[in-house]
Amino acid sequence: MKFTFRIGDRPLPGFVLKRGVSHGGFGEVYFGISEGGKEVALKCIRRNLDVELRGIQPCLNLKHPHLVHLYDLRRDEQHNVWLVMEYVSGETLDGILQRHPHGVGQDLATEWFLGLASAVHYLHDHGIVHRDLKPANIFLENGTVKVGDYGLCKAIGTSQHVAQTQNVGTVHYMAPEISRGEYDRRVDIYAAGIILYEMLTGHPPFDGDSAGEILYKHVLDDPDLSAAPAGFKPILAKALTKDPRERYATIAAMANDVAALRTPQGTMHGTPAPARVTEVAPRLASQMPTREAAPTTVFPGPGSERIREMLLASIIAVAVAAGWGMLFQGGDWRSVASAALLGIVGSCGLILAKTWWRRPREESWRRRLGLGTFGVLLGVAAVWLQGYSIVEATRPSFVVAGETTPRHPFFSALYSDSPKLPVAAAYAAYFGLIFLLLRWWKNVEPTREERFSFPALGAVLFWAYVLLFLLPGTEERRTAFVALAATAVATQCASPRREPDPEPSKRLRLKNV
Repeated sequence: MKFTFRIGDRPLPGFVLKRGVSHGGFGEVYFGISEGGKEVALKCIRRNLDVELRGIQPCLNLKHPHLVHLYDLRRDEQHNVWLVMEYVSGETLDGILQRHPHGVGQDLATEWFLGLASAVHYLHDHGIVHRDLKPANIFLENGTVKVGDYGLCKAIGTSQHVAQTQNVGTVHYMAPEISRGEYDRRVDIYAAGIILYEMLTGHPPFDGDSAGEILYKHVLDDPDLSAAPAGFKPILAKALTKDPRERYATIAAMANDVAALRTPQGTMHGTPAPARVTEVAPRLASQMPTREAAPTTVFPGPGSERIREMLLASIIAVAVAAGWGMLFQGGDWRSVASAALLGIVGSCGLILAKTWWRRPREESWRRRLGLGTFGVLLGVAAVWLQGYSIVEATRPSFVVAGETTPRHPFFSALYSDSPKLPVAAAYAAYFGLIFLLLRWWKNVEPTREERFSFPALGAVLFWAYVLLFLLPGTEERRTAFVALAATAVATQCASPRREPDPEPSKRLRLKNV
């Protein structure tokens, strides 16, 4: 393996190169020492420079005990770009697995996986998808797991040579959807599942004589879990499912399931304690937390995040309804109380529903029917909040002859009072159609273009006004309209947003492999 620079060269001011470490898909890595004596790794980036810089720069200030730290980006006099990184002297997981063809045992596999998951969870929490998780990028130094080689774009080229496919993750660890050019955090969850399988069994679940054969197995074949320990089988099955929507929603959820297999005595449920890897166990013994103190849940679950979002949405919904009451109802808070409650129920329901919406860009008739059903139930709640009795709300003909509320021009300009539907049917039809017609999931998906979209709010207000003919009178129309406005505003404002993952420039075509 021939390197561009030699021992003792100083291509980057302030650093002297001591030896070459590796050739990668984007350049060369050297071990070097700074003028002050600090040991560092220096990566010279030679390919896809502009794209790589955009990927690396957001990672420069990340700090996590299980991540290889990135210190700086520098240019030398020849305009080469160098990434200055933490130098990890420990062995890679790939090297350890090569020496242990039957796996490292359940205890070590669990501890190492939790370190890996902690690092990946931190990256995902900062909007970064690794996309190249593999044992060669995982290091063990003094008993600590460290994940490296993150922040690069790993763009797929059209060439089918193995070297190109490895730019997006070695083929043994590539999720099936990568063949379609799809990337999100679930490709990391799939790769983490492959790594866990390999640590437990000593080999990846899919193998073959060529990169194309392995890729096809990822797309078409189910993994053989017979060699995996019984407790890990459901975890691996869920992490390695072909449909990314059926995988774990987060790496934290997967890690919690893995951590739950530990017992305070340091054994796995239903099995004796396995023999430890002799070369590595002494180093880990002094670094690992004691088993007795290890909690069953090591990551905060999505529940606390959802609760915070719903609390914020409830406050915003009340604020919108209160503002309406102050501006247009002369401070009569009782007239907008039901609208505020409906806004709370509507926005909280949508925030809860996004837990099951795992592919935000996909429109599904199941999703629309689910929203329509939710709208019908919201309409029933509106009837109850308006104080109608069951008999009154279900009469075949509801007449608003005794209405005492002054008619409001905004709600009465389009339609006059309508006695054609009973109140229960009117509310159910109104809210059901509103939630069936609109793509409400666009208001809560984390990769939406902007945190608050006025066109999205405008669409809600437009259909909320057009369908007012379904409701019998001014009071009902006012309550429903304000409730939908509060739902639309609260949902968007309370749902967090992160920058979408960069789209790959080209796609890998399996048929040409």
